[in-house]
Amino acid sequence: MQVSVYEGEMLVGTAVLEHLDPPMGMAFGPCLPSDRYNRDRHANTVEGEYVGDRGQLLAAIVVQHGTLETASIAIEDWSSPGLGVQLTLFFKDGENFAALFAEHPDYKAYYPPLDNGS
Repeated sequence: MQVSVYEGEMLVGTAVLEHLDPPMGMAFGPCLPSDRYNRDRHANTVEGEYVGDRGQLLAAIVVQHGTLETASIAIEDWSSPGLGVQLTLFFKDGENFAALFAEHPDYKAYYPPLDNGS
């Protein structure tokens, strides 16, 4: 799922949420920062060091679903090309998380369908 991260009306970056941690209600993946991204203002973690909760300024938006109801948004910023910038979304409740990701392979692997089809 592709998500855009905004501070107000300013695009901070876009990310593809590739992986999930279903019991924790987390989705994460690589983020492509916009030219307006500022690691000192937007990143929670810089080179592995936690620098503060910067996610309160941000909103995550998915075209098909609008603004996502997240508890927190975290950006990790690494200068290593192998790591780059990573986005993690922490969801407020399991129902919103399930509605968005029930068909995702990580979700299905953790919550396999029951034999009765539900």
